[in-house]
Amino acid sequence: MHLSTLITTAAMTLVCTTGFVQAAPLQSRSESGLYGITFTAKNSDGSCQNAQEVLQYVKDFKNNGIMNIRTYSQECDQLTNIINAIDSVDKSMSVTAAVWIDGSSGDDEEISTLVSSLKSAGSKTKVVKAITVGNEVIFSGSVSSNDLSATSSYNIPVGTVDTPNTYPSNVIDACDVVGVNIHPYFASVDISQAGSNMAEQYKNFKNDKAKGKSVYVAETGWPSAGNNNGKADPSVSNVQSYVKQLMKLSGIQYYYFEALDSNWKDGGSNGVETHWGLYDASGKSKIASF
Repeated sequence: MHLSTLITTAAMTLVCTTGFVQAAPLQSRSESGLYGITFTAKNSDGSCQNAQEVLQYVKDFKNNGIMNIRTYSQECDQLTNIINAIDSVDKSMSVTAAVWIDGSSGDDEEISTLVSSLKSAGSKTKVVKAITVGNEVIFSGSVSSNDLSATSSYNIPVGTVDTPNTYPSNVIDACDVVGVNIHPYFASVDISQAGSNMAEQYKNFKNDKAKGKSVYVAETGWPSAGNNNGKADPSVSNVQSYVKQLMKLSGIQYYYFEALDSNWKDGGSNGVETHWGLYDASGKSKIASF
């Protein structure tokens, strides 16, 4: 496979940088913690966290058994701050870095910031588990594959993230690692079945669509407030229940969505989009052990 592959699906394109044959090994997971967590390095109001604030969150993750972090963009100098925090807290932690792609003029800046952050990190880049290009978007395309290919010298696997039912087959072919977002809340299941529903969706996707590629769950979570979606009831107690169910799962790399409630987002049709955090808007944990 060429270093940079441009996949065309209908009128859309996706760039994946390749050349890394096998994904990074399974990162460590505490026996008493979630496998991973998504983290925007933003406060609940959307303002950027500084390096010390990022460091404190990374310490909290580590102290609660969360060893793996996944990001969404290059905003707020977050990759540099997270890499430095991991280097300070525990070098066995990992970060899955991301570039936010939406077909806008900001795409090239996202990529150049990623490349710059990797370069400045030097040997610390060993904590970067993977790079994701976009989140739930097959973008119309103007991103330069030459820009992305600058990451290849770091031998970091590259892929994208989408939902189980929307992944084009040839996009999966082009990526080293495949991230899939699975939210039982949107499957309208009762909280008692949420963990098994997530595991079943993961198994079906891996067996039926992934073609032997390394697959991880890039997002999974449960909202603490908002409207019901069928049998799926948002509440703090159900967040706690889902966390307990996830902690019993084995053999699945997953990232809990998300670290902190995002009041800067639109609430969405069910009013849940601001309520997915393990921490509320004030920074208070919704989970007793956090």
